Amino acid sequence: MKVRDTELAAGVEAQAAKNLSEAATPASDQGKSDSAPVATAPQATASSKPVAVGEMVRTVLIDTLRKQPDVTLELESPIANTEAVKAECKRKGLRAFELAVRVLRFDRGLKPPVAGKRFRLLEQNVKLSVVGTTYPEGLLAVGGDGESTIQIEIGERVTPGQEREVLEEAVKDAVEQAVKQGMLKLSQPRGKPTAEKRKRK
Repeated sequence: MKVRDTELAAGVEAQAAKNLSEAATPASDQGKSDSAPVATAPQATASSKPVAVGEMVRTVLIDTLRKQPDVTLELESPIANTEAVKAECKRKGLRAFELAVRVLRFDRGLKPPVAGKRFRLLEQNVKLSVVGTTYPEGLLAVGGDGESTIQIEIGERVTPGQEREVLEEAVKDAVEQAVKQGMLKLSQPRGKPTAEKRKRK
């Protein structure tokens, strides 16, 4: 399988960039907007730089695919040599696909404490779709959807570590759902791939 760069739905990238500086703002400064969820990107920790949304999702997708027993991400043939790739896949009894993941929703919000609790909740919602086309033909062959909402308790200030924790868990869960759905479809009896090629932007 070949994994393309992550695609972001309109507004996701802009919203994420806008909130990079808001994630670690003290709670007292965020109170006015607690009721309106906003998007955010993963934050830097003491030993790392901010990670782009698309890069993070693509990395999680690759890691998830590597755990699938029936999936290989490496071939002996250079991926650019399509004839060699087709010959190797035929020789090894493999099917080649090009995968892309599209982030459809990426919302981050602060929620009031639940009844009986004193701490507010940091909530991250991620919705995405994984689409696979045959390689190198580019015929739509498989797809899967995933959506996850993760919440954790926070104190006065939302720390970069908390931001990253809730984000990573939401992305991981959503990607695993999409991959599981896609692999289930691939395991079913083969049908004819649709003749409609996947649109590229």
